[in-house]
Amino acid sequence: MVKKLVLSAKREHDVIKKVIRKLKVVPEIELILHDPTEDFLDLVDMQTQFGDVDFIITKVASDCSIDLLHFAKLYNIPTLHDVDTVLLCKNKVALDQAIRKIFDTHSDDLEDFLLPRSWTQSLQNINRFKEWALPQLPIVIKSHYQHDKYNRFNFLVQEINEIDKFCKIYSNFLYYNMYIQEFIESDGIERKVYVVGDKVFGIKRENPIYIFLRDKPNSIDVETIGRQNFEVTIDMQNLAKILAKELNLKIFGFDLVKPLNQHKYYLIDLNDFPGFMGIKDIDNVLADFLITYVNP
Repeated sequence: MVKKLVLSAKREHDVIKKVIRKLKVVPEIELILHDPTEDFLDLVDMQTQFGDVDFIITKVASDCSIDLLHFAKLYNIPTLHDVDTVLLCKNKVALDQAIRKIFDTHSDDLEDFLLPRSWTQSLQNINRFKEWALPQLPIVIKSHYQHDKYNRFNFLVQEINEIDKFCKIYSNFLYYNMYIQEFIESDGIERKVYVVGDKVFGIKRENPIYIFLRDKPNSIDVETIGRQNFEVTIDMQNLAKILAKELNLKIFGFDLVKPLNQHKYYLIDLNDFPGFMGIKDIDNVLADFLITYVNP
């Protein structure tokens, strides 16, 4: 039986372009492409456009993706990740709480993994924020929401006067609550664990914060940082399985850092449907998974 599949993702994404080419030639799939950065929604005509589709799969690129998932929920259209799961992953504070609960529930199985301390704070009163921040330093100030790449940042604060620099660069965000993490001094390597169904991949790269500390560049294009495969341990695979089950995720990634002189890892970030940069043949892996998911 032919299934009508909506794939909502940026068409120019390198991996997505290859996945699209593979899905287009599958006889059992009628592919409808939707780019959330270009193809906006006619709200009166949504039922005509999407009401008869069998699946909606999104790689979130804007609120348009979220709107499509809300529509899917209203009309009981199956999705890869439902709107509640995606909204949870979008909100770093809500995600933080969900992961802490998972770590509490599975403490015996996850004893080799840790979570950094974290807080929410506002910078509307800068002096009050500095008074709070001083005993917590070093900290990393992060954007509350993570799907919008134009409003996403990680800003390291080691000395209290660096907060003034943050306020100057990100003045538009001073009226919003910030998500703040304890900075974990590590070996300088960021280990990215990617999950597609039951397959788990490991990519490591130099941590961008450590590049900044060493070279002091004005900006860092993370896509230019060299990447290498690393062997995902049994414990990391187990962590991936637990996160997948508890967060209802099929395609996702998470970042680990290893503190100096410790064997444990800190989980510092998690994303639904990441970019998978650096993984060989990931387009085939994704396409094969989606084909089987839509037509089991």
